[in-house]
Amino acid sequence: MEGIKVKMHNAISLDGSVLHFEPDIGQFYRLSAGFNADMVLVGSSTAKTGIEMFYPEIPKEESADFTKPLDKSQHCLPWIIPDSKGILKGVLHVLRRYEHCRDIILLLTEKTPVSYIKYLEEREYDHHVVGHDHVDLRKALELMSQRYGAKTITTDAGVTLNCQLLEQGLVDEISLLVSPVIVGNISVNLFSKLHSPKGGLKLELIEQDVLENDCLWLLYRVRYERSCIKGT
Repeated sequence: MEGIKVKMHNAISLDGSVLHFEPDIGQFYRLSAGFNADMVLVGSSTAKTGIEMFYPEIPKEESADFTKPLDKSQHCLPWIIPDSKGILKGVLHVLRRYEHCRDIILLLTEKTPVSYIKYLEEREYDHHVVGHDHVDLRKALELMSQRYGAKTITTDAGVTLNCQLLEQGLVDEISLLVSPVIVGNISVNLFSKLHSPKGGLKLELIEQDVLENDCLWLLYRVRYERSCIKGT
């Protein structure tokens, strides 16, 4: 995509699962930091699952949660979250407090509940309508480039959002931290929702490394054929 690069970054098991194992989180974020990204694209379901995992009880909002954070480290990145249905209403302050999150930009649609938009406005969250029924990811990325000057965006997302990005030809590179574990019959494959072209989506290996704890890092360039990209 002209003007902006998208790096899809995920931790997977040897058999491609994104769930039911414990990835090396330290190595995952060290790799991510090396991409020198300007923003992180986070799935709303991924964000909500993370909150529920670490916060059995959601902490109450405080006055500081109603204004943009001003004292975050320059190393923090803004998070972009498509959330057209408002599933993060009432819990966004948990993410806003996260030390690695500069602030959150919400991607909405024309059908997003008015009550959610009001919730965002009252708390000074940047939000943009980019689509009628569904978030237009291509338009959203173009907006991030034009409005915020983003040149590189990494993803921290699950199966659905990553596969949508790939189907629409929006991912330039795929970074995989492979853990030495086989999940087996309960695995949730990272690419299970990808409607790929006949013969599969072609990749080119551009970098690899063997890391601590027998983990393997693989970096691929995605080789799209224009006729196979959804929406073109």
